Amino acid sequence: MTCDEKELYGILQEIEALCTMHERITQSSECREFNHCAALLLQRLEDEGYNRLADRTMDLLASCNPKDLSQCDSVQRARDILERLRYLARESLECDKDQRSD
Repeated sequence: MTCDEKELYGILQEIEALCTMHERITQSSECREFNHCAALLLQRLEDEGYNRLADRTMDLLASCNPKDLSQCDSVQRARDILERLRYLARESLECDKDQRSD
C-alpha cells in the first residue's frame, strides 16, 4: 500500500467513524462533538488537497446545526451527505489503486 493509499484509507476510516457517530447521536452534546469531528476532517481534507471530499464535508457542516433543546431538523440530509462522502472516498481509493496498477 502506497502512502497515498494509506492516507485515503485513513480518510475513509474517519468518514466511516463519522457515519457511525451520526447514527448514534441521542443528545445535543453528541451532535456538537460530531460537528467538531467533521470540522477536523474538513481541515485534514483541505490540507491534503482532497478538494472534492472537502466540498462534500463543507455541505455536511452547512447542514449540521447542533441545537440544545430540540431534535436536529436535518438528520436525513446529513445522512445523505455522509453516504455521498463515503462513496466519493471509496471511489477515490479505487481510482488511486487503478492508477498505481497502470
